[in-house]
Amino acid sequence: MKFRLGYLMLVFFLNLGIAAPVYAGPIDIGELFPETPLPTPTGPRERAYLGLSDAPTFTLSQVSGNVVLVELLNTLCPHCRKQTAPYNKLYKMIEDSEETRGKIKILGVAVANSDEQIADLIEVYQVAFPIVADRQFSLYRAVRGGPTPLSIYALRNQPGQTWVVAGSHLGEDYDMDGLFDFLRGLLKEDANDFANLPKEVGPAGKHPAPPQSEEEISRRITAAFMAQGDNFKDFQRLSLPSGRWVYSATLTLDGSDRKVFAEVASRSSICDVCHDVHFFYLFDRTGRVLGLEPLQLTKYGNVEWSTAELNAFLRNVIGRPLDGGWSFNPKVDAVTSATMTSAIIFDSLDQGHQLLEELGREGLLK
Repeated sequence: MKFRLGYLMLVFFLNLGIAAPVYAGPIDIGELFPETPLPTPTGPRERAYLGLSDAPTFTLSQVSGNVVLVELLNTLCPHCRKQTAPYNKLYKMIEDSEETRGKIKILGVAVANSDEQIADLIEVYQVAFPIVADRQFSLYRAVRGGPTPLSIYALRNQPGQTWVVAGSHLGEDYDMDGLFDFLRGLLKEDANDFANLPKEVGPAGKHPAPPQSEEEISRRITAAFMAQGDNFKDFQRLSLPSGRWVYSATLTLDGSDRKVFAEVASRSSICDVCHDVHFFYLFDRTGRVLGLEPLQLTKYGNVEWSTAELNAFLRNVIGRPLDGGWSFNPKVDAVTSATMTSAIIFDSLDQGHQLLEELGREGLLK
C-alpha cells in the first residue's frame, strides 16, 4: 500500500536527514497537484462541503481544508464502484471527528464520464462525497493517470495554497481505519517537507506497447494505405520531436498525388481490469480521418469488438477533421459494453490537432 509506505519512509528519511528514494507511479510524492480546471458541482451541499462558490469551474487550490483525497475513477469500472462503500465509511469517520471535520476533504473525479453517468453512480451507490467530471481527460493527463481507481493524497499549510502530493494508492483499498490515521497524521506535517524532497518526474505520454510487433503494424498500415488509393510510394516512419508513432506515404487520390499519414495510438485502460487500447488511424494532410483499424479494442469481459460494432463506430469517425473537436457522447458514440474504450479512442483523436500542428512545423504536410 503505497500511501503507508510513502508516509513512513518520508518520516524515516527526514529524521535521518538524508535524501528519500524516488517512487514509481503517476504523479509522485513532493509534486504540486495540477491546477487543472474542473466543473463545479451543481448541488449546494457539495459546493459548501468543498468551500466553493457557484462559479462554473474550480481548481483544487480553491477547495477548503488542509488535506485532500482525490479519487480518480470511472463510473463503469467495477472496482471504482466497489470503492464507493469504503470511502463512504471514511467520509463519515472524517465528518464525525472534530479533529478532522472541515480539515480533510474527499473529492471524486470521474474520468471520461458524463454528468448523467455520475448522477447514476451517486444514486445507486449512495455516494456521500462529491464527484465531478473530467470528460476530456484533462486532470487525468495532468497527473499522468493510468488505470483507476487511483487515490492521490495531498496537503498544504494554508488555505488557497497549491496542494503538495503526499502519496497515492492504485486499486481498491478497504483499510479505512489505517487510511483515516494516515490522513489525520498528515494534518500535523509540514507540506514543505514533502515539496523539498528530491524527485524524478517520469516522462509524460509514455504508453503501453501494442501486442503486435512493429513489423506487423507496419505491414497492416501499408495495406490500409493501399486500400485508400493507387500508386502507393514513399512509405516511411517519421521521426518527430514528440516521439509520436507516425507513418507517411504518397497515394493517388481523386486523380492527384497526395500525402497521407497514420498514427499508432496506444493508451492505458481507464479501468484496472480492462485491456489497454491499441489502434491506428489514417488521415490526409488536411487532417480528415480516412480510416481506423483496431490493434486491440475490447469491451466488457475483454471481448474483442465484432466487425459490425467496429463499422458502426466508424460511422461517427470517418471523414471528420482532427482539428474539429471530439466531444464524446456515450449515448451516440460508444460501442455497447465498450464505453471506456470508445471514450479513449475519441480522446486520442482529439489530440490529433496537436499532431497536425507538429507535422506542419516540421514541414511534413507539403
